[in-house]
This record gives sequence, structure tokens and C-alpha cells, in this order.
Amino acid sequence: MNENKITDDAPLDPAAMLALLQGEQSSVQRQIARDVPWILFSWGLAYLLGYGALWLIDGLRPTFALPLAVSVVVFIALLVGATVVSVILGSRTGRGRKASSSAAFTGTVYGVTGSAAFFAMYIFAFALTANGMSESLQTIFFPTAMGIVIAIMYLIAGAIWHAVPSIVMGGGILIVSLVAPFFGYPTHYLVFAIAGGAVFFGGAISTALYTRGGGRALEVR
Repeated sequence: MNENKITDDAPLDPAAMLALLQGEQSSVQRQIARDVPWILFSWGLAYLLGYGALWLIDGLRPTFALPLAVSVVVFIALLVGATVVSVILGSRTGRGRKASSSAAFTGTVYGVTGSAAFFAMYIFAFALTANGMSESLQTIFFPTAMGIVIAIMYLIAGAIWHAVPSIVMGGGILIVSLVAPFFGYPTHYLVFAIAGGAVFFGGAISTALYTRGGGRALEVR
């Protein structure tokens, strides 16, 4: 019998063991992220079609004008739809996995922070309105403030969970939210629709490629 023969039971060297562990971790990450592309795609549609509907109120006058009530209903319905998709698919992502108390605490605080930030934004908007903010400025304030809140939440998520795509998307949404107001009403809605939607669609595509093994790691180690 050849003494130099390595059997299947031979222990792996440290480098091989590390590669095996990293491969297993990458596989788990891909499984966890399998629904993320659909979540991002739903938000891309909400931005593209929702803000597109708001732009159509006055964007093509006098050739065409979408009624205000219809535009608002479409916008709200798309946001609610994207939120529902996020909640359903997000809960499915963590199903069957027991999170540590620390991870559960972080996730809970993050979720509450997002809700509190949106609530604070609307209260601030009502306060500004009570102090004379015009309707024309409201059309600029609300989408910009909402975009900034979303961007900050993505940036925080990227920092907490070391997710590079989240940081990139947060930065992209922040830039769109800060640039769009300079175009004024109603063109700023078109900027949110096209540029903002593109950020989400780009995130959906890159995440989909990753989950299929065609992309680089989503996490900074």
C-alpha cells in the first residue's frame, strides 16, 4: 500500500478548510438573498410608474394630462404594493433560521427606526405647511424627503450588515434625491422615475446575478 496516498478521510489543510467554509457561507448568503431581487424590482416599478404617474399630471400638458386623483391613487397603490412585497418576501427570507438575540435586536431597532423616520418626516412636513409652505414646495419636499430617508436607511443597513450593494444603492438614491429638486416641478418627478427606478433595477440585476453564482460577494469581510 502506498503510504503517500491521501484518502478521503484525510484532514483538510487550513487553506482548504477556509475555502470550504467560505464556499458554504457564500452558498447560505445566496440562499438568503434569493428574494431580494424581487423586492428591489418591486421598488423599481414603484419609482418608475409611481413618479411617472405624478409627472403625467402636468408633464405633457397641453397634449395630455393624467387626473390628479388617478395619479395619486396609482402612486400610493404602487408604494403599498412594494411594501407588501418587501414584508412578505423579507419574512420568508428569515424563515427557518433562528437569529441571535443581538441580531434580532439590531433588526428590530432598524425596522422601528425606518418607521419613525418616515413618521417624523410627515410631521415635519405638516409643521412646514402650517407655517406657510406652499403646495408647489410640497411637491418638491415630499419626494425629496422620502428619498433621503430611504437612502439613509440603505446606507445604515450596508454599514450594519457590511452589504456593499446596499451602500451603493443608498448613495445612488441620495444623489437622485438631491439632484431632482433642481429640475423643478414637474420635471423632478421624471428624474425620480427614471434615475431612481434605475438605481433599484440595477440593484435587482446585480443581486440576481449574485444569487445565481455569477457575481462577487455582497458582503465585506
